[in-house]
Amino acid sequence: MDAGRVLDPLLDVFRMRQYFDVVVRARDVAAGVRADVGFVAEVRRALLPLPLDRQRPADVTPPFGPARAARPLAGLGDRRVALLATGGSGALASVVGVARAMEDAGVRPALVSVCSGSALFGFPIAAGIPADEVAAFVLGLRPADYLDVDWGRLARLVPTAGRGFAGVLRGEAIERAYRALVGDMTLGELPIPAYAPIWNVETNTTMYIGPRTTPSLPVARAVRMAVALPLFFDPVALHGGWWCDGGIVDIFPVHPALDIEPPADLVLAVNGFYPHDFTGEDAAGWRDGRFSIVSVAAQVRTCQQLQLARENLARLRAATEVHLLHPVPYKVVQGVGFYRQFLGTRQWGQFMRQGRTAAAAALRDAARNPRVTSAASG
Repeated sequence: MDAGRVLDPLLDVFRMRQYFDVVVRARDVAAGVRADVGFVAEVRRALLPLPLDRQRPADVTPPFGPARAARPLAGLGDRRVALLATGGSGALASVVGVARAMEDAGVRPALVSVCSGSALFGFPIAAGIPADEVAAFVLGLRPADYLDVDWGRLARLVPTAGRGFAGVLRGEAIERAYRALVGDMTLGELPIPAYAPIWNVETNTTMYIGPRTTPSLPVARAVRMAVALPLFFDPVALHGGWWCDGGIVDIFPVHPALDIEPPADLVLAVNGFYPHDFTGEDAAGWRDGRFSIVSVAAQVRTCQQLQLARENLARLRAATEVHLLHPVPYKVVQGVGFYRQFLGTRQWGQFMRQGRTAAAAALRDAARNPRVTSAASG
């Protein structure tokens, strides 16, 4: 056998990010388990629930208190306001709070653009469901409602040499749960246009599902596709190909707001995955620590995604007024936090309140101090 054929895939320079990814994730999970043994119990309850677990009532305490009449902000007038959000697992429950703040101010989103975890919350808002009802729905979800481990395929993993295996979860449960909320509504029927990036396994390309691109796609299926993280969820079939969560490529989806739908006059953007303004982690002094290259491995893993996010943010700011919100500290979804915030909803209500507070302040600022952008002045 030609040694080159064996070594080429292993030594391919473009695979180095994958190796770093494995190292970082293994390190994060190990550190998380050591620091918090409760995480193991949460995983067990989510994936292998016992009868007692099923008897526990879900926490559906309304996060926003009693409903109140909207108080329109005069300074916003008829401005088109778009709502954009990064991925970030359950931390993006804050999007529901942003939507509630918009309702409080008498503002209806002109566009919703989400990816990965924020699709769980943004698509129902785009379906015209009030924020309080979306909150009640997602807070009432139990892991069994949206997690469906493919135990049969896992059991056959070794005998079949992994043939056909692409994800631990089938994804049918999450689609079923959201169909109970939105019915058979398609993306073309959404009262508010909504988009999310998805990534094609075969061609290594991305596209944005939404009213103008895939109008006949059911909303519930769109949610499933948007959160289909590779190896976590099984890819979803569409147009003869297999598609996964596009947030692995484009974590800050501005393309629908700039290139697909009419431009917005104001954007409320939620960042729940990276530091402020998509700056990188400060790894100064990395050479002085033990296993230096391992300590800096996360920088290699995130460099491309972060750079694209920065460029997207710059494009958006050049075109319109942008308020970038950080209602939930990004460290909440670092390491095992990413999985914890997906496997349980316990903190989602707090994230929603934080989103409402951050968005309310941004809307007041936008009403008092409208900013002139290069696009508006031109």
